[in-house]
Amino acid sequence: MQPRLLIDISTADLLSIASPAVLAQGADCDLGVFKSRRTALPCLSARSGFHALLQTLALPAQSPIIYSAITIETMVAIAQEHQLATHFVDVDPATMLPAPEALDALLTQTSAKVVVIAQLYGCVSSLQAHAAVCQKHGALLVEDCAQAFSGDFHLGDAASDFSLFSFGPIKRFTALGGGVIVGQDADRMQAIANLINTWPRKSDAWFIQRALKFLALKIASIPFIYTALLRSLSLLNKDADALIGSIARGFQAGRITPQLAHRMSLRQQRLLSRRLNNAKHSDARSQSAMQSLHSAQQHLPNVSFQRIGTAAQKNAYWLMPVLVDNPSHVVLQLRKRGIDATQGATSMRAFGTRAQCPNAHHIMQHVVYLPMK
Repeated sequence: MQPRLLIDISTADLLSIASPAVLAQGADCDLGVFKSRRTALPCLSARSGFHALLQTLALPAQSPIIYSAITIETMVAIAQEHQLATHFVDVDPATMLPAPEALDALLTQTSAKVVVIAQLYGCVSSLQAHAAVCQKHGALLVEDCAQAFSGDFHLGDAASDFSLFSFGPIKRFTALGGGVIVGQDADRMQAIANLINTWPRKSDAWFIQRALKFLALKIASIPFIYTALLRSLSLLNKDADALIGSIARGFQAGRITPQLAHRMSLRQQRLLSRRLNNAKHSDARSQSAMQSLHSAQQHLPNVSFQRIGTAAQKNAYWLMPVLVDNPSHVVLQLRKRGIDATQGATSMRAFGTRAQCPNAHHIMQHVVYLPMK
């Protein structure tokens, strides 16, 4: 069976972690493809960069903040732990972005000074219209690119004030963690850098232990081993989705902001530099996504597989999501045919009420992720 989760890192990259040569304590992290962009800073994760941004902004308690209605739970939790009032704007299934008019209406209603828009599933479109709306209301636009990085494919929208990138275990060109925040305001970025430099550094021992876990997971993703593992979990009545989700999760349960306030270990910083200096986009993901969809349609010809994000300006295919009427039934039938589809084991979910954000809730209720090679 083709595994749903393939760690995008070579054995050579993993073994490089054990190299005795490490960066000096004060050495800068070489951000590779981001060298040509606006000010860019490395951080423990994209969420660490966002936490640092909010900390430097020091917004009053209960200040409103707006998110696109499909996002990662911990991104919302960060704002809540900063005592901000969260609001959500629905997304268009064709672009996976909010409509600028809907964002304008919500900004008028809330007077929020920060807007966070996620580029979802690898779909990327211009945020120029959204940025114009934010400028009209005096709000900062934060672009969450955690699912949009694929080498030089997308390095942040020039219209956004800040862009966040993630290199966690399930991301393209993973460094088993790590993130980058890119910004236009040099003074604000310097304040963020100053803050991050006060945070304690993760130890190399912690990172080596983390790397060994994902080396084991990479071995387990070899198809015949993975098939045997799934069968074993089934016999033990264990939920494979829950297990995979727990292994891939970067942070523990509980308050998230204390876990974010760290710098990368030196070995992780070196691995991130290695990955970013060798990051080149390939269209192979697009071909794999279409092959996966074609295979699913062949196996279940009576099922309607609806693609989303079809109007996005470009797509790196971080995932291959489709909407179906009965997702649990479709997943079961595809797995019987050797296709390891899933309804999702990530912490991504729909926010806002169903009345306020009907598209977001419909998508998350009906989405199935097809595996890609």
